[in-house]
Amino acid sequence: MKKILGSLLLLTLSLFAKSAYEWKVELADKELYVHQPTVLSMQCTFSKEGKNDDVEFIPPKDIPFEFELLSENRHFEGERQILVYKYLLFSKEAGTYALKLKPQMLFTTQSAIDNVIIGRDNVNDLEVQKETAQIEPISITVEETASGLTGRLTLKADIDTQEASAYEPVHLELSFEGEGNLHELKPIVFEIEDVEVFSDKPEKQITLSESGYKGKWIQRFAFVGKSDFVIPSVTLAYFDLETKKQRHLKTDAFSIQIKTDGIKREDLIDKIDLPSQKIDFTSYLSYLYYLLSFIAGFVVAKLVKLPQKTAKKEKCFKIKEAGSAKELLDVLIVCEKDLFISEIAQLESAVYKNETLSLSDIKKKAVSKL
Repeated sequence: MKKILGSLLLLTLSLFAKSAYEWKVELADKELYVHQPTVLSMQCTFSKEGKNDDVEFIPPKDIPFEFELLSENRHFEGERQILVYKYLLFSKEAGTYALKLKPQMLFTTQSAIDNVIIGRDNVNDLEVQKETAQIEPISITVEETASGLTGRLTLKADIDTQEASAYEPVHLELSFEGEGNLHELKPIVFEIEDVEVFSDKPEKQITLSESGYKGKWIQRFAFVGKSDFVIPSVTLAYFDLETKKQRHLKTDAFSIQIKTDGIKREDLIDKIDLPSQKIDFTSYLSYLYYLLSFIAGFVVAKLVKLPQKTAKKEKCFKIKEAGSAKELLDVLIVCEKDLFISEIAQLESAVYKNETLSLSDIKKKAVSKL
């Protein structure tokens, strides 16, 4: 009898015994400036008994940091399972903070897995034990800056012409290039008296790297005027991480000359068709003048949207070519993070929680939103 009880006790202990594990956590920089990125590396090494175990990690929300997953890797060295996470952290506010990481350890015994596989009547779900890993908090100091942008940036302005006829569009392209928190750059707005300004939605050709968001941020404009005007210079302040000082990016102002051989108000009516008796056409000229302005504006708007159609095709192509949930997740985040909130949430569940989904359905929904 004692032998039987002893055997049962031993079996119970073996069923619920937890494997050993070890966490190694490193933060690349512990002294930062606001909006400066830093890399958080987390590695969990299980003992050989932990080949079926897993980790569930949710970034802390009690400190003003933005967490972006750079990579997740699972591999074996011999019989030991190793999980490696890399996150990019963006500091949002100045201050001193304690980074408290609380990954959940998920322990599953081989016996529990076997019970589910063979379909025993008294076993419906996989038995998983949870435990919060104890990791020493990391102290981070964040210094204030006088700018909402931080990184290493350049600004370029390209204009197609500085001489045009009345109501002929003048095209301008602004391009920010470099690395930093480019994803937080706000659209540029021009307000010029007696000039219609048409603006395309900013195009973000950026990817996530260990230095932050890297690439180009482009915005295109079309200006339509009836007389000479000036496109003012664009000035943007940012904190340079190389010099540790605030710098200013500035474009030139562009003087636009409207040629005298352009459309004139008195030319809007064909004088040959006028009746012989004198009629006051002042009011009619005004209507025709505004009508022509409306037509010109409509045409310009269509012209401005041509690059957007090309960008849409490129995004659709990238979405359709994504071969896995992780690739599609990266594409949607870079293309238009706010537009694909529900799709990104589903993909994150599939990538990080191993939930099943239909990749083709997600692609169809994403393409339909463009």
